[in-house]
Amino acid sequence: MVKFILFSTFCIILIFYHFESLSNPKLEQLGDGQFSIYSREIIQSPLVLSKTNIGFGFIYTIHSLNANQLRQKFNVIDGESIVLDNFIHPNQILRQLGYTQISSQQSANLFTIYAYSSRGRDFIRKDNNRINLQVAVRDGRVTIGWPVILGSF
Repeated sequence: MVKFILFSTFCIILIFYHFESLSNPKLEQLGDGQFSIYSREIIQSPLVLSKTNIGFGFIYTIHSLNANQLRQKFNVIDGESIVLDNFIHPNQILRQLGYTQISSQQSANLFTIYAYSSRGRDFIRKDNNRINLQVAVRDGRVTIGWPVILGSF
């Protein structure tokens, strides 16, 4: 009987941990900056600095300090991005968020990393790989997005 109770408790903890650990990254924890939420929902909030209709949804732009407050107004969020005010090295971002680099691209003044974490709920496919984080650095400016960056960078 004791073995059954211990096994049952272990299963409950394992299930709770699994569901609790699946979440998309909270990009605002990386620092201050311009924060964007992509959703197909229409909301009104004084926190929104701008709202762009992209035909199949809206990109709401706010300051990163208000990200969590605005996030609570949505039922479904399809993506988020942040343009950081301060430089953070892309490898440090991946370590801090717990992501693994899948691939990268370098052009004249743009460096982009595509990464994945099994802890993320959402992903897209790029070259048959799961991707749920993109980090771009252009002229010292860092932009991060899940599952990819929203808009231009």
